[in-house]
Amino acid sequence: MALVKMETTCGTLLFELQIIWDEVGESETERDKMILELERECLEIYRRKVDQANKTRAQLRQAIAEAETELAAICSAMGERPVHIRQSDNHGSLKEELSAILPQLEEMRKRKGDRKNQFFQVLEQTQLIRNEIYRSNGCISTSTLVDESDLSTRKLEQLQLELHKLQKEKSERLKQVIDHLNVLHSLCLVLGVDFKQTVSEIHPSLIGETSETRSICNETIEQLEVAIHRLLEGTLF
Repeated sequence: MALVKMETTCGTLLFELQIIWDEVGESETERDKMILELERECLEIYRRKVDQANKTRAQLRQAIAEAETELAAICSAMGERPVHIRQSDNHGSLKEELSAILPQLEEMRKRKGDRKNQFFQVLEQTQLIRNEIYRSNGCISTSTLVDESDLSTRKLEQLQLELHKLQKEKSERLKQVIDHLNVLHSLCLVLGVDFKQTVSEIHPSLIGETSETRSICNETIEQLEVAIHRLLEGTLF
């Protein structure tokens, strides 16, 4: 309809131009020259519009391809099947295709962010406990990095299991430290030895009442055992 209307308008304008040329007295040669110039200008305008349309189409295709690639990568990392249906499957336009995939991509980005945060929390807690346990070995790390190539629930469950094991080990070590402190306290009372000074020389954190902050590394446990052994020898003589 727009093309027919344009042809009608062009025809009307050309007819009006012919009347003007008749009145002015333009020669056929000049008329042909001006008509050719008009056709050339029209072709140039059409070409620019076609180039612009091609550029827009290429940009849409690129945007769709990038969105599909990112969406597939997120789904793969999270161990899920791709959720996007390609244009060849739904026979929609490029704009419809992009409008369909962008909300899905935003949703998966949000889910990826939430999952990554879960990983970070588990890894951070794991690293904190590792630092507490292996402090004496100099294996202290302050960085927590999340491997974004595998954010699957299976991997998360593995990390949670590892954290649970470390929490159990921490609890057992803490109980061991408390038991050693109780024995050491009893021996200090019997021998008249300053308990606080004795344990502070082993590690300052052993004096506090909060058990969660007490040192539970191998070196602390070994030094407690040495102190107990030394005091036990004192009770035998």
